[in-house]
Amino acid sequence: MQEELTLIIDNREKNATSHLLPNLPLVASLDSGWNNVHLAYFHQPAWELPKFCSHQHVITIPILQQIANVEFVTEENRQRITLSKDDYVNACVEVYPANLSYKISWDKEVEFLHFYLEPEFVSHVAHESIDPDRVELLFEPKKSDPLIHQICQALKADLDRDGTGNGFYADSMATALAAHLIQHYSTRKHTFLKHENGLSRSTLDRAVEYINEHLNKKLLLAELSAELNMSQYYFCRLFKLSTGMTPHQYLIQQRVEYAKRLLKQSDLAITPVALECGFANQSHFAKYFRLHTGVSPKEFRKYN
Repeated sequence: MQEELTLIIDNREKNATSHLLPNLPLVASLDSGWNNVHLAYFHQPAWELPKFCSHQHVITIPILQQIANVEFVTEENRQRITLSKDDYVNACVEVYPANLSYKISWDKEVEFLHFYLEPEFVSHVAHESIDPDRVELLFEPKKSDPLIHQICQALKADLDRDGTGNGFYADSMATALAAHLIQHYSTRKHTFLKHENGLSRSTLDRAVEYINEHLNKKLLLAELSAELNMSQYYFCRLFKLSTGMTPHQYLIQQRVEYAKRLLKQSDLAITPVALECGFANQSHFAKYFRLHTGVSPKEFRKYN
């Protein structure tokens, strides 16, 4: 009997799932400013997938309006589960490790969110204390995990706001997601080093200087942490210990402060101010400006 071929899927490619699923994603992040995590939102009929494997780790959040029976076949092991609309309320997720072959079928119409993470990114996210070659994830067809659910929903909301997403924010969320997967879904137990005192004064000064010098540029968390010779995970953790804010919160705060100066001291229109301060567009700028000041950029300029 001829062995069934395995489709190899690279989810960084546009329409990567077109050979697997009847419908293309309704929303996707490939054209956004994201680097280390990508998102796709699907609405599919009852279906049976051919045998496939993905270059990326895949996290799925199922969204159902009715009960559906799902069957998974992985390396000749067969599992059956039942999904319902309560699973979304209960923060259920599915975790599919990269480079493992699957066959999956479901018997009802379904919606689901996919999140794709590169194995190399997951392995290196905390390189100070973890051997990257020892990081392997477990297959998990159904598990309640409020933290993964919250991170994934935050990423979806960020993309929904203006259709472009925020690369620095996505990197921060991807880092937290990868660290959580390493700690709770790995085939081996990994423990991160504990730090209680935050960044040294000199390292914090370098981080702040780097952020302030790149307010009007596309700032990548990977480049910032590399500049400090730290992993993204530890930089984010220690920066918050030192300042009480995440790097993304500090970046937005400083961009808003820069925008306030420009609105007071220049005649630039609102959109050029937004772009000069590193915001993706005017609506992205207005959202964060109002969040930090309580007024719109136009109102701020009028009364200042």
